[in-house]
Amino acid sequence: MTSEQARSLKESLESMFEHIASREGMGDDLRQIEELQREIASTAPTMLNHYLQRRSYTKALDFLNQEFDAKNFGRPTSADD
Repeated sequence: MTSEQARSLKESLESMFEHIASREGMGDDLRQIEELQREIASTAPTMLNHYLQRRSYTKALDFLNQEFDAKNFGRPTSADD
């Protein structure tokens, strides 16, 4: 998964949650998320794929926010790695 794909997925998830909060339609967001999910399935981290397949979108967004930084997607942000 590229950093651009990760950013797009993160933005789509955030947009969907904003639409939910404002009680607006979120169909376009869901379509975008599903399209990105298919696009990254073979290269995304296992846990992210798991969350997306189960439609655990909050966990997917948390994963993107906590595990990877936007500048260097694919490398853990912890000092241990």
